[in-house]
Amino acid sequence: MELMEVKKMRTKQIAVINGMLLLALIIYFTLISFLHITFMQLFLFLGVFMLIQAIAGLLKGGSTKSFIPIFEEVSNYEKEKIGAEWKRQRRMSYISNFLFSGLMFLQAYWSLDSSDFISINFTFTVIWAVLITVFINIGMILHIKKVDRSTSQLDMKGYTWKSSLIAVAIGLGAGIVIFVLTILYVMSDLG
Repeated sequence: MELMEVKKMRTKQIAVINGMLLLALIIYFTLISFLHITFMQLFLFLGVFMLIQAIAGLLKGGSTKSFIPIFEEVSNYEKEKIGAEWKRQRRMSYISNFLFSGLMFLQAYWSLDSSDFISINFTFTVIWAVLITVFINIGMILHIKKVDRSTSQLDMKGYTWKSSLIAVAIGLGAGIVIFVLTILYVMSDLG
């Protein structure tokens, strides 16, 4: 694939992912605003959604097929470019989806006795959504640079483990930032 084609493909990929993220946030805000959803229902839905993604990915195996054409194009490109690491990345993705699904089911179980409905504080939720979007985009851009700059499959050896450790570190950092912002927000409301 030529450099211009790769840049065009990556631009489409970033645009589609951010568009899907924006659509998910709009759906989330709409549902929370018009429906009375409890925390248990939200966590249960997220758990089922992540479980379906994990099972679908597992059944898909090494196939690059996708109902979104740009994702199929990116998968074909990356599979060819990074070889065996591509399969390791996919496997790690399924494992993390299963883990997140289990975590959401656990959260749903812990919220079982709660009848509290989710309410939105628009400012806080927008800040939270922007932070998540920034972290997703940073991770995506780092991945794209690493893959696109590699000259052989040997350059990517061990990439899955390294990127997974970096993702965990970034996730912990993001969690701490969100936790601190939440505490500061709650404290400012109390004062």
